[in-house]
Amino acid sequence: MNQKECKVGVMKQLITKERVALAIAKYWKVVTPFGLFIILLIIGQLASPGFLSISYLAHLLTLAAPLGIMTLGQTFVILSGKEDLDFSCGANASLAIVLAALFLRDHGLGVVVLMILLIGAGFGILNGIGVRIVGVPPLIMTFGSAMLLYGVGQAVTRGMSIGTSSPLLTYIALGRIAGFPISFLIWIGLLALAAFVLRHTIYGRWLYAAGSNAYATHIAGISISRVGIAAYAISGALSALAGLLYLGRFAIPSGFKMAEGYTLPCIMAVILGGTSFSGGEGGVLGTVGSVLFLTSLDTFFSIFNIAQAWRIVLNGSLLVLILLFYTRRAKLRL
Repeated sequence: MNQKECKVGVMKQLITKERVALAIAKYWKVVTPFGLFIILLIIGQLASPGFLSISYLAHLLTLAAPLGIMTLGQTFVILSGKEDLDFSCGANASLAIVLAALFLRDHGLGVVVLMILLIGAGFGILNGIGVRIVGVPPLIMTFGSAMLLYGVGQAVTRGMSIGTSSPLLTYIALGRIAGFPISFLIWIGLLALAAFVLRHTIYGRWLYAAGSNAYATHIAGISISRVGIAAYAISGALSALAGLLYLGRFAIPSGFKMAEGYTLPCIMAVILGGTSFSGGEGGVLGTVGSVLFLTSLDTFFSIFNIAQAWRIVLNGSLLVLILLFYTRRAKLRL
């Protein structure tokens, strides 16, 4: 081999290493949650033989579906920028559970689904108007909306059971097709639709632009207020859909705050999945691994009989660590 061929070989190796480094830098946020999920599965199998059975994995996907659907909407909101987030997602799902149980007494499932999605989107639009038009900080606006939603739910139920799920909704929430949970297939279908909207539609381009540089987007003639309001509407509708699946799983509402526990994991999953809290960067693919990781972590807590209070502490601590890590990384990049 002559000197020229050696140089060519060295250059090829350098180019290959550079490509690998660029790929890792580009996709590590997406890959990391899946890696954490796999590690947790291995630990679970070592701690409790049978943890990785087919039946458990199918059960895990069923449990993960409502949270996964909710994170899709939260991703749109956080991508829209201005440090937006929807803290009312759990309350929206909780109200959907209550209202769906009430409406199913007199209406068919198709009509009820449409009504619930419209109501959820309506409350999302209310959040968007408050944040984007009025100028209320996102955390304050959506937290206030959550209190409003819980109040409506409490007024409707009055502390009593007001209805039940329909057999068809229960089948959708718990049934399987070719071994796969139907609710999981719905989640994956919506995931594909969300990915298409973000990457291949004008609204998706506007959303990323608004999150990356709101001022430049506004100068370009794009209404960042409308983009943000639409994101909140999507989050509201998908949170309501998650509530419907939750009702189908449990059949009878046990209170007006049934989905309250989804709020923190929803936000955590989106951030852990690689979506920047400052907006304009990320997507929905990474949230899949995050949702699976957080759902399996919750079942892991159940295996070791960890009290609910400590679960909240651990989840909150994990969220703080995630935010600190990504905030620190963002500052280093600057």
